[in-house]
Amino acid sequence: MFLIHIDGLAKILEHYGIIAKLFADDVKNLLDNKNGLDVSKLQIALDSIADWANVWQLSVSLNKCSVLSIGRGTAV
Repeated sequence: MFLIHIDGLAKILEHYGIIAKLFADDVKNLLDNKNGLDVSKLQIALDSIADWANVWQLSVSLNKCSVLSIGRGTAV
């Protein structure tokens, strides 16, 4: 039942070009940031996650949130 419930979140993220990896109640968002515009796309997707969680009366655990930047550039 939970998989049906969270499928809507995956579809929202796909709309913004974000790859979502879902496991139980965890969500990992992946984005290949090739230019500065991709950062704003990621922010919009994160805002959409917050909106989705509010609609479904779920909370996002900020203590468990983190960013992993891989590459030669500086983290944004």
